[in-house]
Amino acid sequence: MEALQSLKNKLSILEQQVAQKQLKLDDDQLHLQQLQNVEEYNSHKICKGSKIRITIFDAAIQFPGHSRVAIILGCDDKKYSTKPANRQAPAWNEKFEFNISTGDEEIYIVILDEELIEKQEIGGQAKLNLKEFHDQKPHDISLQLKDKYGVVLYSTLNLRVQWIHSQTKYFKESIKENQQVIDDLAQDINEYKSDILQLFYPFDEKHQNQPNEKYLVTEQSTVQQVHDFQFYDTTQAQLWVKLALAFTLIYFVLVLIANLFKTQFVDLIVLFYSLFYYMNNNKLQSLLHFKIISAMIIVTIIFDIVWFIIYTNPWTTNSVLFFELENGLQMYEVIISYILLGIKVILLCIYANLYLMCPDKRVNIYDAQYEMIFGPNLQKSEDSKNQDAYSFRNTNHYLHQSFSKNI
Repeated sequence: MEALQSLKNKLSILEQQVAQKQLKLDDDQLHLQQLQNVEEYNSHKICKGSKIRITIFDAAIQFPGHSRVAIILGCDDKKYSTKPANRQAPAWNEKFEFNISTGDEEIYIVILDEELIEKQEIGGQAKLNLKEFHDQKPHDISLQLKDKYGVVLYSTLNLRVQWIHSQTKYFKESIKENQQVIDDLAQDINEYKSDILQLFYPFDEKHQNQPNEKYLVTEQSTVQQVHDFQFYDTTQAQLWVKLALAFTLIYFVLVLIANLFKTQFVDLIVLFYSLFYYMNNNKLQSLLHFKIISAMIIVTIIFDIVWFIIYTNPWTTNSVLFFELENGLQMYEVIISYILLGIKVILLCIYANLYLMCPDKRVNIYDAQYEMIFGPNLQKSEDSKNQDAYSFRNTNHYLHQSFSKNI
């Protein structure tokens, strides 16, 4: 049983990795579709908006001194600096970007401390050659910073460099790599499923006399099952998600209007949860969230029905005095409440349709979070931990006050 549980755990981890890679593949395909016939290149065959992204990790300091150290990066007229760090074990993990237009730019990197600032000297320098990063892949390198003559080694700097000079080409290569990873993972899934079947084979009394070959899952059939299980077209599902978002926004506006007459506490809770989900998930990632939202909408509908029974009674008995302000506001409130009810029913139908579209309601690509919440306690894969490792933002860093006055 321990062997079976181990195989199931490994299989679940692989399926989650495939789901993550498939989402990344879908995102890259969407970006590529948006960029095609739009991306422009200059005379140097470099796309407009090309950037080189540099992450400074840590360094080993070998030149004498006692004060804190900092790294300065420059390209053309643009200059950045890390925050000053402890000399004994300097670590920064800071990210920087430079615009690249010709491909011949030089990026210089300098390390210095407070003592060298006063002497107007540096603790080591080096330059980055852009041609070494033309493949657009992230490069983790150890850069040697030497004296101004390039002889004495002063420091060793660990950093990551990535230059994107063609976004179209970058996404094409990323799609190709992710597809290859998905195929490899699918093959591993096939092997684990075969191993599970072989574990049960000796105990299968019904078919114990049949040839062993009939119980081994062939690579072709199992891979096809995996593709049927995970890799179906998500385009239609994403359209339904966008439609649900549109109706949610209409729902939000109508609730704001309704709050002029009565406070919609339950509706506001549903809206905050729904909008929070859409703000943090630009693609359909888990049916679990839609199940929760649907349940909350059903609760609001129950409240609405009770409210309608109470407040529409004067209409049915023809006792509404429309010339009175209170009854006039009640008329508008009843109309808006009926519209809100219709919006909620439409949202429920959309979420139900999304649920029915998924071939496996529990562990398919849209409900991968189900296993992480209710399934075995599996460790998060390294791929998931590093999926945002190469997301960069443009930040402006300046030297510490003790540095800046002398630079």
